[in-house]
Amino acid sequence: MASHMDTSIVNRAAELRAHLNRHSHQYYVLASPTITDAEYDALFRELAALEEKHPELITPDSPTLRVGSDLASDFAKTPHVRPVLSLANAFGREDLQAWEARNQRLAPGSVYTYVVEPKFDGLTLVLRYENGVLVQAATRGNGEVGDLVTANARTIGSVPLRIPVESGPAPPEVLVVRCEVLFTKEAFAALNQERLEDGEPAYINARNTASGSLKQKDARLTAKRDLTAYAYDVMYPDEFVPADRFERLDWLHSAGFMIPPDVQLLSTLDEVLARVNWWADIRDTLPFEIDGVVIKIADNEQAERLGVVGKDPRGSIAFKFPSKEATTVLEHVEPQIGRTGRITPTAHLKPVFVGGVTVSNATLHNYDQIEQLDLRTGDTITIKRSGDVIPYVVGPLKELRSGDEIPIVPPTQCPISGDLLIRKKDGVDLFCPNPQCSERMLRRVMFFASKEGLDIEGLGSNTVHALITSGLIKDEADLYTLEKEELLKLEGFAEKKAVELLASIDRARTRSPEKLLAALGINGVGAVTARLLLGRFSIEELMAMAEKILSINREAASSLLEEHTPLSTLLLHKVHLKDPVAASLKQLETDDEKLATSLGELLTTVKPLLELDGIGPTMVEELFGWFKEDANRELIIKLQDVGVSFERQSSHMKSQLLQGKTFVITGALEGFTRSQAKARIEANGGKVTGSVSRKTDYLLAGEKAGSKLTKAQKLGVPVLGLAEWEKLLNSD
Repeated sequence: MASHMDTSIVNRAAELRAHLNRHSHQYYVLASPTITDAEYDALFRELAALEEKHPELITPDSPTLRVGSDLASDFAKTPHVRPVLSLANAFGREDLQAWEARNQRLAPGSVYTYVVEPKFDGLTLVLRYENGVLVQAATRGNGEVGDLVTANARTIGSVPLRIPVESGPAPPEVLVVRCEVLFTKEAFAALNQERLEDGEPAYINARNTASGSLKQKDARLTAKRDLTAYAYDVMYPDEFVPADRFERLDWLHSAGFMIPPDVQLLSTLDEVLARVNWWADIRDTLPFEIDGVVIKIADNEQAERLGVVGKDPRGSIAFKFPSKEATTVLEHVEPQIGRTGRITPTAHLKPVFVGGVTVSNATLHNYDQIEQLDLRTGDTITIKRSGDVIPYVVGPLKELRSGDEIPIVPPTQCPISGDLLIRKKDGVDLFCPNPQCSERMLRRVMFFASKEGLDIEGLGSNTVHALITSGLIKDEADLYTLEKEELLKLEGFAEKKAVELLASIDRARTRSPEKLLAALGINGVGAVTARLLLGRFSIEELMAMAEKILSINREAASSLLEEHTPLSTLLLHKVHLKDPVAASLKQLETDDEKLATSLGELLTTVKPLLELDGIGPTMVEELFGWFKEDANRELIIKLQDVGVSFERQSSHMKSQLLQGKTFVITGALEGFTRSQAKARIEANGGKVTGSVSRKTDYLLAGEKAGSKLTKAQKLGVPVLGLAEWEKLLNSD
């Protein structure tokens, strides 16, 4: 009987391993799960319980090994079955033509076809399978010998622990596969968000972070990092797998590996160059970072006959895109003032070519970051450029310091108004407190006129600067009182320019109330939040709330709010705002009866705001922090006096058809811009967010939908085409 029980346990464990490995493959590689997370977790817990009770059941392909163990690894070395070669680089058409011509000279008369695939910006991982089971994983190392990271590699969901995962080809006795390990952009952003929430600094470089994650001594730490592995080559054996490299990728995919997307087999160099340009064009929209394209001669036997020069195989080449990283000299740091008064240090650099353009400035978030990076004037630094945004500083190359570099000291006064700078409680940013600072006003008016604001054409920085320095405007409302004769006195203003600017300003009078409120530049109050606020409260009611908070036992309230804790933290001390306020007050450690009474009135005042979806304590603090400034309240009154309105008309919300529904929009929509589609959703009570999650109700997908469509399908989020979307909007 005991023997029968032992057999049934062994069989059940094997069955669970097979189920879990298959479902991991469906989730991570195919992005089409067939069971829910809860069902997967139940199977996983059952297997873990069996293995805990019977450790002899643990096999190298057990999914429980993906969580890692606490056994430290000193990363023993292992020789590679074959050298892990690098690739020669090409930077333009001429380099590719020279590569092709050289290969033709070495093998006259050969006709080549080419495999073209993305060049991931990750790190190499070499996987060894014996009889289909993953037994070893190693880094590239020096190309001959690598570090063993088997336990860590097992924690990567897209690395199969046993192949074939489903009904793929039977593997050889020994199979060695080359992969690239990386963070997707979404996974890297999520990791940094988690670190920031934990009070830790964000990582700067995704590739370096992926490398560090794979080489954690505690595999459980690797398991917490959402790494992805793409398999792109079979290193051993040659005779068992297809000789054609394009077909090899299909073989790897059918065996259960994740392979590079959108790989093509091409016949001519012109086709290859067109494909290179295609990858370059979509580079910034991809879910992962690439730094170029890999071009391989498709026939492995042809490629092998061409041989190797140094450590570069002649049969492959990497077409590198313009580097997104470069080194240059930090010449000086200049504080710049934003519309909220926030001081942002900007690095002025010795001009350098990076990411396809020459740059001379880079972003530094704040002076705390300068201190953390230990940046000094005169340092040789590394900068990185992503997409079209201004580059940011990765860090200094301290080994190149001469000793003449100068530490960077944070300013104590606003460089424009001369006011002493302040640091908000628990914050890292410095602020100019003077709302009349001319640079702050310049930024405010520019934002007011920008596309995110009221979209007033003709109000560039030079024009706004001229209006402010001439005394024609002191705030945003003064724009509406400008006259043609005044403008004609300014340098650069002729009749036509003055008339066009005044017409553009006049058109802005009729912008929607939510656009007007968002244009004021209150931190965190964009069009969506403004619509929420004005859908429930008038601007007068919001001002009255702010005034009431200021007047509630000013002495006691200021003691609590300014000396003890910010308003946002205070509001988080509540039990629940839906509970009686008196119950909430029991959370506070104060015997001051007046203070408790004041707090009760304060919580009662802000309760209606906090009941709005998406409005939290921090938003309340920002909102009332803006309204508490006399100049801002006066601005509201001035705007109303010149004929603009914050009053929402009922027609702005056509229906509540989509009330409570969250949409994500992706791809190109025929006949609509995304902004137009977003406006229609919001006009019917829905909400539009930027990323797909389990809380998403619908994905509206157009042409070339990309990674958001894949994620929606993986999560089971309903996907609507334009026809289905129109049907939903027109339903009763």
